[in-house]
Amino acid sequence: MIFRILLMATLVTVNPLSRMAQGGDPTPGPAPDPKASFDPLRLNIRLSPTALHPPSHLIKQQWMLDGYRLGRLGPQAPQAVIIEDDARRRLLILSATDEGRVLVYQVGDLPVDVATRLRPALVCVHTRQCQNHRMDPAGELGCLALCLLEHLHE
Repeated sequence: MIFRILLMATLVTVNPLSRMAQGGDPTPGPAPDPKASFDPLRLNIRLSPTALHPPSHLIKQQWMLDGYRLGRLGPQAPQAVIIEDDARRRLLILSATDEGRVLVYQVGDLPVDVATRLRPALVCVHTRQCQNHRMDPAGELGCLALCLLEHLHE
């Protein structure tokens, strides 16, 4: 009796496993939509002590954040933010200019239109008062990057 139960349990678990070994999905269904699985809040943020300007052949799009100027950045404040996925593929770079402006570079493929998300992200920056985050290790640019990621949802 115990042998039969073990045999049945083994057959139930082997069937999906054998389909996986043959390259099949144990739960067939439609392929996932890349937009549906995109969660910008799961992206990684890295900070750079120096401003970054990627080579022109890597830039897919570029924007200047109009109407926003960084406060006086201290010597420890990040000068750039790199937004990347878990495979360390860079998607966006936010970089400070000498004049205190912020350049946003899209260097990777994203399933959303970044340009339409910049204005709502700037509203978030003012609401959060990112300009007051200069003592925070992530600084003003880190705060700005978080606002942008929050508004990349479609």
